[in-house]
Amino acid sequence: MAARSAPPWDDIDVDALHEVTDPAQVAILTDPHRVRFLRPFLGREVTVSQVAAELEVSPNALLYRVRRMVDAGLLQVVATRPRAGRAVKVYRASHDGYRVPMSAMRYDDIRHRVDTYGRPLLENLARAYTAALLAAPRHDRVVACTRAGEVWATDLLPSATRQGDPLLFADTVLWLDQEQAHRVRLRLHEALDEALSSADPTRATGSATPYFVMGALLPMPPANG
Repeated sequence: MAARSAPPWDDIDVDALHEVTDPAQVAILTDPHRVRFLRPFLGREVTVSQVAAELEVSPNALLYRVRRMVDAGLLQVVATRPRAGRAVKVYRASHDGYRVPMSAMRYDDIRHRVDTYGRPLLENLARAYTAALLAAPRHDRVVACTRAGEVWATDLLPSATRQGDPLLFADTVLWLDQEQAHRVRLRLHEALDEALSSADPTRATGSATPYFVMGALLPMPPANG
């Protein structure tokens, strides 16, 4: 049987995470737009200006978010750095990990939760896909067979942008047995592992381009499920 590698987050001790039930904290941690401002402070000590540069937002806009997270008890000041005028505060998340039980979330059901989290994901996907399509040499919609007999409905995205940035987008529904699905999962996992290990979250190289990267291999439920 093909190897079954663990997901990237498999080494997180879920039971050891700080459990959150406080409504103010839950509201931030379960809001996909608000929690993105907390993530850069997990497990490290950073300043507002550092994180603002990483998130590509203004320091003043981030400072508003930081103050709300400090008030909620999710962030804390761990140091101050003297400078001319006002000292620079260094922040870190109050815990290196949080766990919000389903009972503390304000969702009607699992589907409501997935729809809420899915909106920013789909927005990012649509934004990146649109930019790639705008850069394509032609904008036809094609439904056709390849020489291998595979049927594709595609917008003919190129393999790279005009600036030379490589890209790939393909989605389909395939009928696979468990052994085949395990092999596909392993290859996808290896590709994601390489991307994660190569990424530069601080963009220190200066030549890096932000990429929307995702991997999915999900058994399809019945159409009426």
